[in-house]
Amino acid sequence: MNKELIICPGETIKELLETYNYTQKDLANKLGLELKTVNEILNGRGVITFETAIKLGIIFNMPASFWNNLEFNYRKDLKDLEEAERAEQDYKRIEIAYKELVKRNKIEMSKEKADKVATFKSFMEVVNLDDIEVEYEKAVACRKARMKEFDVISLMAWIQCGIKKTREAISNIFDKEKVLKIIPEIKKLTLLENQQEALIKLKTICADIGIVLSYEKAFPNTGINGIAKWVTPDKAFIQVSDRGKKADTFWFTFMHELGHIIEGKKKKFFIDEECRASEGDEERIANDFAIKKLIENKKGYEKLKQNWTIDEIKKFAKENGIHEGIVAGMISHDNNIYDNVGLNKMRRKLDFDTICI
Repeated sequence: MNKELIICPGETIKELLETYNYTQKDLANKLGLELKTVNEILNGRGVITFETAIKLGIIFNMPASFWNNLEFNYRKDLKDLEEAERAEQDYKRIEIAYKELVKRNKIEMSKEKADKVATFKSFMEVVNLDDIEVEYEKAVACRKARMKEFDVISLMAWIQCGIKKTREAISNIFDKEKVLKIIPEIKKLTLLENQQEALIKLKTICADIGIVLSYEKAFPNTGINGIAKWVTPDKAFIQVSDRGKKADTFWFTFMHELGHIIEGKKKKFFIDEECRASEGDEERIANDFAIKKLIENKKGYEKLKQNWTIDEIKKFAKENGIHEGIVAGMISHDNNIYDNVGLNKMRRKLDFDTICI
């Protein structure tokens, strides 16, 4: 809609003034209004009230409803134009996330941008898009190495996909002692040849100990590894992405998020982006938890990463009851070595296609 095509009721009044040979001052006197008020009505800045509509009806011999309808339609057209302009701006903010949600069949596709924005807001359960960014700033745990085209709204939409799953998920009441006792069983899952099967089993284990576990492919421009959040006082929520598409990255991220649940505060919402680098006490605690639970011999690992060989990595992994790829991945990360053929060969790929449920 073009603003030039929206005609205010004042234009009709101007034509009638010319027909009746009235001046604005004449009309002001007849209406019992100040000249300034009449001028504002004629230029669309002032509103024709119900009382003024009745008086205009009497003066120009037409029903008050005529003027009420003119005023209503004019204000509605202005509001529609304002909403259309806002929708244009809002859609630019949500475009990446919206398209990804449609692609994943999380929401239905709409034709008009205003409808797209409304659908997205409904999915996110917000009235104002700014609230999404406010929630992110409260929750983010790691801001290191932020990607150039980082998209906060896409990240929060990725999280919302998991939050919605928690409302339907069935799980027991969270039991910290039970969680700590089951960790050795979780470590054994890293050794399974079929990692898709391992992740399905992990989800069942988590439900039994009061954690809703979600797997969701990362949205574009998010750099997200995982999140940890308490959805109720008795139910925890962990969501892990497929960022990097490596099994070792997944297992470290899961243990890191589990560390947030075990060691963190229940009112906290932890979003871990980009890497394992710690920022703040809570991140260091979660990082240490992950390392300690995955690797029993931490001193041995510190020595290994300084002077490693493929055979030593395999031996160390076997001694600690985890897959060699996890140790290889940690050494790659800690030493910033990502192009070593031997290390990369040990790091297994992980495909989320069959387990994003």
